[in-house]
Amino acid sequence: MEPQPPPASLPVRLGEVIAGKYRIDEILGAGGMGVVVGARHLQLAAQVAIKFLLPEAVGQPDAVARFLREARAAAHITSAHVIRITDVDALPSGAPYVVMELLSGRDLGAELAARGRLPVAEAAGWVLEALDAIAEAHRLGIVHRDLKPQNLFLAAQADGTRQLKVLDFGISKVTRTDWVGADLTVSRALLGSPAYMAPEQLRNARDVDHRADLWALGVILHQLVTGTLPFSGETLPTVCAAVLTAETPSVARECPAAPPAFARLVAACLDKDPARRPQHAGELARALAAFAPAAAAPLVARIARISLQRGSSPTRLSGGEIPPTRRGDERVPPLATSGARRRPRGALLLLAVSGAVFVAGAAAAAWWLGRAPARPP
Repeated sequence: MEPQPPPASLPVRLGEVIAGKYRIDEILGAGGMGVVVGARHLQLAAQVAIKFLLPEAVGQPDAVARFLREARAAAHITSAHVIRITDVDALPSGAPYVVMELLSGRDLGAELAARGRLPVAEAAGWVLEALDAIAEAHRLGIVHRDLKPQNLFLAAQADGTRQLKVLDFGISKVTRTDWVGADLTVSRALLGSPAYMAPEQLRNARDVDHRADLWALGVILHQLVTGTLPFSGETLPTVCAAVLTAETPSVARECPAAPPAFARLVAACLDKDPARRPQHAGELARALAAFAPAAAAPLVARIARISLQRGSSPTRLSGGEIPPTRRGDERVPPLATSGARRRPRGALLLLAVSGAVFVAGAAAAAWWLGRAPARPP
């Protein structure tokens, strides 16, 4: 990444040492609310990246809470496919900052711009790496809500390979109540990138669940193999209208070389009804395994295991408990057909009876039940 000239309101000066150990060396990137600098840890002689809020954003309580929640969310995810957070502190002025690993490489958006469309196997492999991070986030009760190629960074490794890192949990939805600021919601502003946002997220960002992230990954898959977005427009309203109402274009139409089953998988991710999408990261990972390199098999198994874990970490998000996909004792390859999923008659009857019982019980329990509704730039 090429160093950039400092913004006029940079909260620190080049060459300045903060916290007695970080020397600010260069500007790596700047956005509307924050700036990322390259720095050197003087005691460890190691390069790091530091993200600051710009002074004009420090006075906005929501911006500060979102900034700190981003660091908290990323720090709790142990996947190798999330940028590593090493420190959080504040300047004497009160401006917070986050210290993280310094990445070398380029994001998936720049990769796509440089190369054009990618092979199906490569696209599936990159999305599987993203799913490793997203599966763990979902298990922790975190919905990213802003997945796009620019937030998926291809970091160069010492052995010459590249590893995808999920960045920017700044507008994530956190359902954990043991984190300060976890109830921060987006209500007055449309944050995120509409071309990658699920229909339900455009309607109400407060109430989305983990399946909105799976929609975004479906958009990314479509874009990587066709070179185009499935829903686009010249203005923000036309993009939103396309996401909400337009028919989903087929991958096969724009990329005839793509396997039909892959096209069906992408179409399922982009179903406007969340109930007809893959229901959790493990299900999408198992479906993608058929198109990814064979070396991705251990990653697929890890994602499936994380998605179905139960224990002290929440597995119940606002969309319900992550369901397994089984027939008897065997796993069913998901998304074998397009359109709505077929259910056995017994399952439909059970759902109907359960629904009736729920409606009756809800009236009696209504008095105590309530529903409420964490990257460098």
